[in-house]
Amino acid sequence: MKRQVWFFAAVLAAGFLVTSAELRTVFGGPAEAEVTLKGEVVDLHCYITRHGGEGRGPQHAGCANACLSRGVTAGFVASDGKLYLLFDEKPFPVKEKIAGLAGQQVTLTGTIAERDGVRGILLKSVEPAK
Repeated sequence: MKRQVWFFAAVLAAGFLVTSAELRTVFGGPAEAEVTLKGEVVDLHCYITRHGGEGRGPQHAGCANACLSRGVTAGFVASDGKLYLLFDEKPFPVKEKIAGLAGQQVTLTGTIAERDGVRGILLKSVEPAK
């Protein structure tokens, strides 16, 4: 009987360790909570390279949406001024989810991921702000 109890305990412990290791490998640490943020979708080329705020806002919407449709890296400037890279939840382009939304205020839901000082959002949903 003792042998069965020890065997069962060892199997449970091994299962817990494997599951914990897999989660850390996939997510780079504990799973983060889902967040909802308000802000603006931007194309990072213009946002980073243009000075004086010319790379965002309604006056830049046409250019930003054209750039994003061509695959320029998408970003999100939250209402607190923090900049995030935008990623789909799965390893696919995010451009279909954000099509036509640059240059306006949006509300997005996703999970924040950060590594080596770079912030990103695994985008679940995005829609124009109400």
